[in-house]
Amino acid sequence: MTLAVACAFVIVPILIIVLCQRIPWLDKLGVVVLSFGLGIALAAILQPNQWLADGQLLALQSQTSEIAIALALPLLLFSIDVKASLTMAGDTGKAMAIALVAVIVTSAIGAVMFQGHLEQIWQVAGMSVGAYTGGGPNMAAIKTAIEADDNIFVTMTTYDILMSSLFLLFVMTLAKPLFSKFLRPFQSHSEHAYHDDSAFSHMADETANAYRALLSRQTLWPTLQAFLLAAVVVGLAVVVAGLFPASMQSTLTIICITSFGLAASFIPYVRALANSFQLGMFLILVFCFTMGTMTDTSIITQLNVDLFLYIGFILVGSMLLQALMCRWLDIDTDTFLITSSAAIMSVPFIPVIAGALKNRDIILPGFAAAIIGYAIGNYLGVMVAYAVRYLTA
Repeated sequence: MTLAVACAFVIVPILIIVLCQRIPWLDKLGVVVLSFGLGIALAAILQPNQWLADGQLLALQSQTSEIAIALALPLLLFSIDVKASLTMAGDTGKAMAIALVAVIVTSAIGAVMFQGHLEQIWQVAGMSVGAYTGGGPNMAAIKTAIEADDNIFVTMTTYDILMSSLFLLFVMTLAKPLFSKFLRPFQSHSEHAYHDDSAFSHMADETANAYRALLSRQTLWPTLQAFLLAAVVVGLAVVVAGLFPASMQSTLTIICITSFGLAASFIPYVRALANSFQLGMFLILVFCFTMGTMTDTSIITQLNVDLFLYIGFILVGSMLLQALMCRWLDIDTDTFLITSSAAIMSVPFIPVIAGALKNRDIILPGFAAAIIGYAIGNYLGVMVAYAVRYLTA
């Protein structure tokens, strides 16, 4: 039974991908959201805690989620072209730096404001910074690094999906007319409009069709190489972290995985390995589904108002703070919005937002900004988590 449940954690995301490839309206919902949502539904309907003996399921869920995110991290990082990202970011890099600072500052201020209202506020702050400077994988990595409470993580993920959807809707509709009142308009220099986007195209496809490449016979060996290299990175990180006290090992493991994965991305052969990003994203689906099955469904019926308000404070506060700093530094409206979205959302949403803003020139700089967030999100999240724990002790 244990083996069957473990296989289900992998097979169900595969079935979700297949269904999304065949049913367009399901694909529009997104495979990540569906994986997490189906996990929550199973937790509510099937009472998975009765599948195995007491304690066995929780142990299996924890092990599966930790292995999935550990292997996913280097796979996602291998294909990042850090040099291209830093070069192409240009002025957008300045706006992205402001966005990252804004998220860190509002998360810390919010932690002080909500101290006494939220349990383990330092964990919430650290994971929030990971989510809103990089993305969901960063949030998951920081959860493992700081050994955050599973219930807090699942609740945050649920609320994040809702709040991020509202943020995206705002950016695509009201944000440009509103912020254009005090930020200057974008001026195109066409330096990015027709740039070769091969360094970022593999990250831009958020549909289920992106996973078809994993079944290609021509790329089977490079895909396997990427997986084996990721396993080596994880193993090496565990060994290095094991040289330090037990209290530091979880944090150091994630930091080492991130650092080794980024270092490997500078090797052209590693960066060119086929499907490393897609395989990493599949493991993110496994992680999301597994975490969904761990959900206490009362978090949906009994809203944690304080946590909901804290996440909202970060989203609204960081955007307003970034806007003020962009006005001071004379950064245009479109660059402000694409970098704010790059921090709060993730790479696949950049073309969507650029399309809504009717500005193709900002797509590639937006990709570069979002990738920078992916690369440093783990470091920032861990740093903020322990800083907040010290400040609120």
